[in-house]
Amino acid sequence: MAESRFAFIFAPELRERLQWFIKLRWLAVAGLVAASLVGPRIGMQSVWPSLFLVALFVAAYNLIFFNVFRIAEEHGQPYGNLRSCAIRQMVMDLLSLVVTVHFSGGLQSPLLPVFAFHMAIGTIMIATRIMYVLAAATSVGLLGLYMAEGKGLLAVHPVDPTRGMCGRACDLNLVALTVALFGIVYLTDSVTSRFKKRNIELYRTTGKLQERTTELQCLLDEIAELEQRKSHYMRISAHQLRSPLGTVQTTLSVLAKGYVDPASERGRRLLAGAIERVDGLLAIVNDLLELAKIREGRGRAPWSRAINVNQLLADIMDALEPLAAERNIELVPDFDGVAILDWGIPPDLVHAFENLVQNAIKYSYRGGAVTVRLRVNDTAVTVQVLDRGIGIPAAFRDQVLLEFVRAPNAKRHAPEGTGLGLAIVREVFEAHGGGVAVSSEEGAGSTFAVELPLHYTPPEARRLLQQGNEDGYRPHTAPAGTASE
Repeated sequence: MAESRFAFIFAPELRERLQWFIKLRWLAVAGLVAASLVGPRIGMQSVWPSLFLVALFVAAYNLIFFNVFRIAEEHGQPYGNLRSCAIRQMVMDLLSLVVTVHFSGGLQSPLLPVFAFHMAIGTIMIATRIMYVLAAATSVGLLGLYMAEGKGLLAVHPVDPTRGMCGRACDLNLVALTVALFGIVYLTDSVTSRFKKRNIELYRTTGKLQERTTELQCLLDEIAELEQRKSHYMRISAHQLRSPLGTVQTTLSVLAKGYVDPASERGRRLLAGAIERVDGLLAIVNDLLELAKIREGRGRAPWSRAINVNQLLADIMDALEPLAAERNIELVPDFDGVAILDWGIPPDLVHAFENLVQNAIKYSYRGGAVTVRLRVNDTAVTVQVLDRGIGIPAAFRDQVLLEFVRAPNAKRHAPEGTGLGLAIVREVFEAHGGGVAVSSEEGAGSTFAVELPLHYTPPEARRLLQQGNEDGYRPHTAPAGTASE
């Protein structure tokens, strides 16, 4: 059964043997022609023109097999067709050999050992059960030939005309040949089956090695990508920190050396600028720490059960209402359905959704509107935050979720910002099994679409459940009317 399932791995070897067998058959044709010409000179009158006609027959079907094989090779012949071709060739060869044996002495023919050769080669090329059938058919064919010769239905062509039929010796020859045919098939199969099994094991091992190699290459590619991202991340982080630090250093140096009196108006302006820069640095550092915590899987709060996304978004919109009112922007809730997450980290979700809504307010034109739309189905909740603000240039649309990326129009509209907020947003939603997508048109507004699975269970929660089952632990459930615990 295993060999039949993995038979295709023997196709290249079978293809080579068939090509070799076709070449060898031309030698057989030459031998038959030579025997038909030389036979009469050594007393075998029956071989001419009989063996010459057999040679023509063998040459004809060998030429057909050669052309069929060549055409099939051009079209990528599958293993099943190769095996069928091998069986047809074996049948034709055995048939031709029986006819040749008849005209070259019957069961006295010196060509009887060639049957054994065909049995061995056939067992190597095709299935053993088929070779047993061919061995039986060959034995029956030789028996029929012997009986027909004995009853005079076919002419007898003894090797030595002076001695006539071989009598009991032919009976023994037939029995010995039949036993030899089956024995050769059995012995050849017992040897070749081991090699076939080893080839199958080698194929399986090679396949596993290829899979492991592919997995290893993927891991290496991921590591290389992570290293590249880390280098880029460190370079950008250093650049973002160096510029304000340089400004603070210059300010302090000017004040320390007494070039400007700290109590003077100019001194106070310099100190105010330094404080502003330090506040910006602290914001960057805090965002970097927040991003690192999320990436390391260490949320600011444990995973909780039954997170009500509707209530969470309503609380965020209530909290940001003063900011929206200050900019004369209307916050529009558009909730259809109730979304309850099986698991979530409420503070992280609040931080992420709040960031999206706050950005929508920040980058909207005065007098505009920000819509928070919620839709839910059996498996997931989709939250869209839509604004009609400055939008995102096409060149930056696929990059705004990366670290330290801010579009030029965003910097002009709101100079303050670390460029880390949306990267944190992406990490939070991916940690909850979801993701965020951006669609925008510069000058016409943006839409940030968040999709979260309702029934996602993170690895950390699975461990908590296992511990709960073992130690009587009960996971924390967030009340429906709260956004965090």
